[in-house]
Amino acid sequence: MENHLSKIKDGLTHAHYLGQHTQNELIQIVSGKILEAIVTQIRDSKYFSIILDCTPDISHQEQMSIILRSVALRGKPEIKEHFLGFVNVEATTGLNLSTVILNKLNELKISFEDCRGQAFDNGANMKGKNQGLQARLLRRNPRAVFVPCGAHTLNLVIADAAKSSKDAVGFFGHVQKLFTFFSAGTQRWSVLKKHVKITMKSWSDTRWESRLKSVHAIRHQASEVREALLEARQTINDPVAKVEAQALAEEVGSYRFLICCVVWCEILTITNIVNKLLQSASMQLI
Repeated sequence: MENHLSKIKDGLTHAHYLGQHTQNELIQIVSGKILEAIVTQIRDSKYFSIILDCTPDISHQEQMSIILRSVALRGKPEIKEHFLGFVNVEATTGLNLSTVILNKLNELKISFEDCRGQAFDNGANMKGKNQGLQARLLRRNPRAVFVPCGAHTLNLVIADAAKSSKDAVGFFGHVQKLFTFFSAGTQRWSVLKKHVKITMKSWSDTRWESRLKSVHAIRHQASEVREALLEARQTINDPVAKVEAQALAEEVGSYRFLICCVVWCEILTITNIVNKLLQSASMQLI
């Protein structure tokens, strides 16, 4: 390959085979060979478990990732997880997802009767006891035991606990408003960076780990964040933004907000340790 590229660079050959179609063809060939090796190993192992997850890509097309987990029997027995690829799904209903996964296994000539486990998150379309994906697969194979994602279960527990407290709901709402306010313009962000060492972070509804970063940035810099808000109020021209900056500054300086900041920082630090353990490579509980 190095010799071939050198000839192309020196103009000694014009048949370089580096066009996009050739590259895509080579990638498909290599991908096919890898998939063949994976399927062969899974057949040799006989029994396997299915791990699934769905997420939209940048074009808003829902993608389902498929991973098969088995025990490699060649040499020393070893647990292996093989990524089979992404599959486009038109709908995320239990019926459609079960059809897609069964068709994929059939395409690879892997018998679903040898499946001994299924693992994915706790969404209603996944865990539903009648119409969910796990229920539909269990009806096809009662030995395919469903094990919900531990990290996702922990996330749901924390989310429900937070929603039960009006103070917690209000606190996280103000944390998000702080990020939204400062990220609304380069001038505001510059004011924030002048006062703090750790910048504000946005957070995700589905990942409580991201909320720890958001709260941590405020807990240890609450007075600096408040000073940044007061300076922003003086420097920006938008009257609505001035009022918002003043309101946020008063909230950040309030006793209730500071107590929530300390308490939730401690809670999220502890739960994040558990979350990391549940997602570690050595963890065998999915």
